[in-house]
Amino acid sequence: MTKNNQNSNEMTAAGVIKKTVDGNYRFRRISSMLLDHFLMCILIIPPAIILTIISENIGIKMNDGMGFFVFFLIVFVYLNKDFFKGKSPAKRILGYRVINKKTEKPATELQCFVRNLTICVAWPLEVIVGFINPERRIGGFIANTKVVESEKEKLKSIWIDLRSTTLKLNFIGILIIGGIYFYGLSLILPNIN
Repeated sequence: MTKNNQNSNEMTAAGVIKKTVDGNYRFRRISSMLLDHFLMCILIIPPAIILTIISENIGIKMNDGMGFFVFFLIVFVYLNKDFFKGKSPAKRILGYRVINKKTEKPATELQCFVRNLTICVAWPLEVIVGFINPERRIGGFIANTKVVESEKEKLKSIWIDLRSTTLKLNFIGILIIGGIYFYGLSLILPNIN
């Protein structure tokens, strides 16, 4: 078998997909968005299920207010996925960073949070806009941010960033905006609480 035949045999579907994704920034951004969604669901949903099972087994019943609080906490974590250095888990793995469009520096925690607020109400639309404009989706326009290529990192770098985090004024702003946002959602979607 010649080397060319061997190389053509190695062109599997996975190889073609990888070559297409690696060579196309739009597909890489969409894959980043989908991987983020998948990873955040894996990181958030199992602990919420375990917490619910444990609370039910020890006799603590979740009333409507507790259910809303748990929902709020899950979505709050999801919305803050870019919190550390403008890099969500998928952005670390794939080599992206959210930056301030004006200063070209990493986006602040508050900008990252505001940027992700649109995910709750327009996720499919965000994917379409992200495909059309890989640097900025709807939330990026609102928060004045864009996504750029950056160095790849391992997921454990999140723990290093978490340990070095100090309380900032941005954190209070995130809590206030988050509270108002979710209170507004609870009024719009009364069946949640």
